[in-house]
Amino acid sequence: MNKKIISLIGVIGTAFFLTACGTSPARIDATGNEGLVTVDEVDFKDWQIAAEKGINSLLESGVLNRSDGRKTILMISTVKNATTQHINTRILTDKIRQALLRSGKVLTTTAVGGNGPDDAASKQVRRLEEDDMFNQSTVQKRGTAIAPDMSLSGEIVQQTSSLGRMRESYFFFHMALTDLTTGLAVWEDNVEIAKQGKRPLLGW
Repeated sequence: MNKKIISLIGVIGTAFFLTACGTSPARIDATGNEGLVTVDEVDFKDWQIAAEKGINSLLESGVLNRSDGRKTILMISTVKNATTQHINTRILTDKIRQALLRSGKVLTTTAVGGNGPDDAASKQVRRLEEDDMFNQSTVQKRGTAIAPDMSLSGEIVQQTSSLGRMRESYFFFHMALTDLTTGLAVWEDNVEIAKQGKRPLLGW
């Protein structure tokens, strides 16, 4: 048999063996650095980095401090996805919202949001005023819900480039806090994440 053919069979066989042999699935620490790092996608560690840096910047800015002793009421507006992939931006906003709640400086409303209310119950229960099945003294009244003072919004942008087998992605997380009384942005910051990797000679 031709030596080139034998060599080619050997290469194909090795490649098949390497791709066929995998590792068993295993749970990892979601707060650690054990996860996969992909060049073109936002990984769970990227969400953690973006949320942590954004939270620290916002809290250190002092814009949430109030002189009247009342906590700021915050609504979550939209976070635009300007990347090439389908991602759930709530991973970012939920992490930020929960951390701000734990800080004790903010209360968040679920009755209103950029994409509609997270919880429609606040509005639904007030419709019970028209339902004689319910004891009206227990029904939540209209005009009692508290409107937000500020709104958190953002955008995620991605740029990719390649040179030979090298591929690079740059993710730009922009976040802004708007004073809803004036419509002015009282805080803005960016988190930048760049990742680089080399394509394998075989496969993807």
